[in-house]
Amino acid sequence: MKLSTREWLIAGTLASLAILFGALLDAYGATLFIAAAIWIVLQRREFMELSRWAQHPLSRPSNNLLEWQLLAENLYRSIQNSRNRTKGALRTLSTTRAITNALPDAAVIIEQGGNIVRFNSAAEHMLRLAPSDRGTNLASLVRAPEFLTLVRKDAPESIVEFASPFDGSVRLEVRRINLPPNHALILARDVTQLNRLLTMRQDFVANVSHELRTPLTVIVGYLETMAMENLDVETLKDILQKLEPPTQRMRALVEDLLLLTRLESSAAPEPRELDTLDLGAIVRSCIAEARVLSHGKHRFDADMERDVPLLGVESEVYSACLNMITNAVRYSPEGGVVAISWRRTSHGACFSVTDQGIGIPSEDLQRITERFYRVDFAKSRVRGGTGLGLAIVKHVLKRHHAALRVESTLGAGTTFYCDFPDSQLPLTTTEIQEAK
Repeated sequence: MKLSTREWLIAGTLASLAILFGALLDAYGATLFIAAAIWIVLQRREFMELSRWAQHPLSRPSNNLLEWQLLAENLYRSIQNSRNRTKGALRTLSTTRAITNALPDAAVIIEQGGNIVRFNSAAEHMLRLAPSDRGTNLASLVRAPEFLTLVRKDAPESIVEFASPFDGSVRLEVRRINLPPNHALILARDVTQLNRLLTMRQDFVANVSHELRTPLTVIVGYLETMAMENLDVETLKDILQKLEPPTQRMRALVEDLLLLTRLESSAAPEPRELDTLDLGAIVRSCIAEARVLSHGKHRFDADMERDVPLLGVESEVYSACLNMITNAVRYSPEGGVVAISWRRTSHGACFSVTDQGIGIPSEDLQRITERFYRVDFAKSRVRGGTGLGLAIVKHVLKRHHAALRVESTLGAGTTFYCDFPDSQLPLTTTEIQEAK
């Protein structure tokens, strides 16, 4: 046992005193016994101090003798190291739980038989799990045949897709990942929106193919006629004139598709890219084009408030206005009025186009800005267009921080409102002068 200098000094002093008093009293045995007892008392005191410290071992020990100090310090360092390891493990566990709970996908850890060990927050919502479900078999809580086979490892693949048993409109994709030695991770994700987007893409391809097939069929038919027969000049001129409409339709479709793709894929314009636009001049140009489409069979009534400029990209705003006005022409009966308005509002300004057409059923209002979505064209006397106009309008408005509203009455007409916020309206000359 290693003793400190202080302990050697204490032991030496006790021994010296025992010998001295033993010589004086001629009782060496008694004095040595008393010295040993004193030494034992000192050791007892250190032991009691260590015992008291052991009841609250987070503070540093306060033993005085070296051998007891070393023992207590070793215990103290061991406890501190253990606490630090535990804190690190708890921090890691807390971080892991926070990350897991932040995931949009449901994550459930199960035992080999399917009993739940733990799960994240998304599982509570998506799979309707509750804290009391820990230890319950997962297959008994989510009742779907495909899910049951996956939990029981009977599925040929490690991934299945099925309608949620809690909400039939939701599609769930669930996969199983085996974890050694005898656990598994069940991951579930909501693929409803993804499936909808895939369906929209398939519909888009089908619609584009359909829209291009009709004019291409006409063009190919006339070209075959020109190639197979000896036609006179007048007949050739007549055929060429008939080729122009389908060609123009294909051109318009391609141009609208390119414009829509650019609007969707490019970032919103920066403030420095915006110009101060005179919407009245833009609308007059749009009406001139719409008159050509109308063939003089519609009346245009434009009520444009002056001195209400708009910050925007001129080509995009022009395209949105033109699509709204020509759309009104196509759906209005001959002799109908297309009313156009531009007014300042309490929150900005509003551009509106009103027709006297067939109207839009309420169930179609949420879909009219989809690509190629048409509202019962059989009832419209004027046909045409690419089916992309309102989709272009929606994206132009989105890029200009504006919103599209629609009010419609079947058989009476429809009004499209474009609400622009104050941020898209620069100060007018009058407002600048008043501010001075």
